[in-house]
Amino acid sequence: MKKIFSKKLAITLISSLTVGTGIVLACAGDWEEDGSASNFTPDAFVDSSYRPFFYSNMNFYYGIGHDTQHDTRFNESNVNDWGTYLGSAAPRTELEQLLRTATEGAIDSAAGYTAGKVKSLPSSMQSFQLFKRADKKTIDFLTYLSLAKKSEVFAVNNLDYEWDYDSKKKNPYYNAKPLNTKLLQEFTKATDPFLKQRYWFQLERSYFFNDSAKAILFFETNEKAFPKNELYYRTMAYAAGAYYKSKNYSKANYYYSKVYDGSNALKTVAHYSFHPQEENDWKATLALCANNDEKATLWQMLGIFYGDQKRAMQEIYTLNPASEKLNLLLARAVNNVEESFISYSYNSATSFAARNDTAHTELYALINRIAQAGNTSQPAMWNMASGYLYMLNGNTQKAAAAYAQTEKKPSKEKAAREQLRLLKLMNTIAGTTKADSKLEKAISPDLEWLTNDKSKIEVRTGAATNWIKQILCNRYKQQQELVKAACFNNYKEFYEEEKNIEAMKSFLSKPDKTPYEALTAKQYPLTVNDLLEYQAIKLTYKENLTEAIGKMETAASKDVLPGNPFTGRLQDCHDCDHEAPQKIKYTKLALLKKMKEMTDKVNAGTDVYTNAMLLANAYYNITWYGNARAFYDCKVDGPFYYSVNFYENAPSSMELASKYYTLGLQSAKTDEQKAKCHFMLAKCERNKYYDEKIFSNKDYRDGDHGNQPDFLAWNGFVSLKQYANTQFYKEAIKECGYFRTYTRK
Repeated sequence: MKKIFSKKLAITLISSLTVGTGIVLACAGDWEEDGSASNFTPDAFVDSSYRPFFYSNMNFYYGIGHDTQHDTRFNESNVNDWGTYLGSAAPRTELEQLLRTATEGAIDSAAGYTAGKVKSLPSSMQSFQLFKRADKKTIDFLTYLSLAKKSEVFAVNNLDYEWDYDSKKKNPYYNAKPLNTKLLQEFTKATDPFLKQRYWFQLERSYFFNDSAKAILFFETNEKAFPKNELYYRTMAYAAGAYYKSKNYSKANYYYSKVYDGSNALKTVAHYSFHPQEENDWKATLALCANNDEKATLWQMLGIFYGDQKRAMQEIYTLNPASEKLNLLLARAVNNVEESFISYSYNSATSFAARNDTAHTELYALINRIAQAGNTSQPAMWNMASGYLYMLNGNTQKAAAAYAQTEKKPSKEKAAREQLRLLKLMNTIAGTTKADSKLEKAISPDLEWLTNDKSKIEVRTGAATNWIKQILCNRYKQQQELVKAACFNNYKEFYEEEKNIEAMKSFLSKPDKTPYEALTAKQYPLTVNDLLEYQAIKLTYKENLTEAIGKMETAASKDVLPGNPFTGRLQDCHDCDHEAPQKIKYTKLALLKKMKEMTDKVNAGTDVYTNAMLLANAYYNITWYGNARAFYDCKVDGPFYYSVNFYENAPSSMELASKYYTLGLQSAKTDEQKAKCHFMLAKCERNKYYDEKIFSNKDYRDGDHGNQPDFLAWNGFVSLKQYANTQFYKEAIKECGYFRTYTRK
């Protein structure tokens, strides 16, 4: 026969839960889905019971990955039900222990105690209030629980991952006949409806695991006697599993659909077990339905993950245009389609671009036709979906018309109204090519709402906000309004020209901003002080310490550097410097002031060697190679250790360090001093080589570190050989493997 449905994951029908049921087993560990790349929020329209079935591009079930509650799903409701049955004499904590953690042996002992057959309770139960009375309900409860615990040997998984399934299958054979005989006896004699239904469930579950033919007969014989409550659908789920084992796929899938529709707690279980096979099986399943609503449920289940969701939507609409089961499929269809418009980037925010999509033409036509008919349970949702898809395809005029239809019958729900407002804002921006005063006036109220944390917006806004800011940034760039561009999407190139920074400072400090200017300024992530600190850092690398100090003082930066920036080591060891005791903790400003003081002394000819060497160490350490990298860590560039392209972006020039090490060499008086200068200059040469020959090499940045020389004969090494008589030379031989290797050549 022709197969028309794609298979999902392998279906496993042997799992359950503590005094409860589950029908399938699935793995855990998927990423959490948050809809961050989407602009259409299903929560605004679709009943929350369907939430696991919202579209997810990475998880099997939205928000949870896979269903892993097979052994715990009904723990709470089970305790609640028994608490209602037993009344106030049964404290909840006692019921939780008895139902969830007490062993079969402990329950048997408690049952024997209440029946007068055992003299004492287990030690863990001796204080239980429940056992201070031995009424019929308590005895009946313990009798039932004793039998239920016995079934856990074969009915409870205690598994979290699908790869544990093989070990579960290898469990020893369990002879359930004595247990089933006892369960049937208790079921037959039970007159209390609450107890009788629970024995029905226990025996159905046991038959499912041990005799599927009996499971089918037992369910069909008794199902009309019980209310269609949670326990009824748990029992039906086992009957469905028994039909599946018997290869009666039509009846199995029909029952799974009834479980799916009747029990929110079992929706994922029933859906995962629902497994259409052939077209004839599917038609036979539909033929079992008592009404159109049952057929709509089947088509909805088919549309989720299986087959053709467009076909499912069409069939449900034909059965009942007002069926609420259409809403989930529409949300999934829109979220699925919008994914094809999204582009992902490692270095930038997720974005999307409008284009003419011919791959989903029939789906678009169906959605538009249904939206125009206006006879669904959520006409606003359908019009919004139609408008959004029009916008994605570049037709903003038809999108606007669809949104206008929505406004004729506005929703009373806050989330739905927010969804419309968001989509209209996006469409307004998409429908223009310039960010002129007309557009600014039109979008200002909605943009204020979107970007204000106090709005407490309930719909997905992350992707839309990123897109809006990027579009406005691009348009302002084209219009040479660079300050506004940077406010909406802060970009690195803006800071390459000093005039841009000054313009931004002036804009941020402007006292009489227009409402739109004030809104624009709020989008900018930095402050005037952040910009001043950045300018001070740049001035430092230009050796303009006086201006740098002035700007750093105004910026009021209080960041403390982790190590002494005036330290100069044979080997660069940042951790060593950071862990070493420091008499003085330098802030960025304190460092600049000290460097200025030393510069003045050098210029005045005062202790030139010492001050030049300390200055050289400082200029070395505030580069990427030094212990004070944190000096250039600021909000404009971001933390140095987070930069993806830190080889390219980080200050690494050895020009100023070399300048002052050379000055130190020129003023050195002893061989020890000269030896140290030559070695430090060799380090500068090495770093310059790394910058120009290695770190600028794309292959190296991509991880190919092969065929790189260990070292070269730096001029500093050559000169240092003249000072073999010094203690510094001996320390260099000991500490620097490069230099030691060089001396042996």
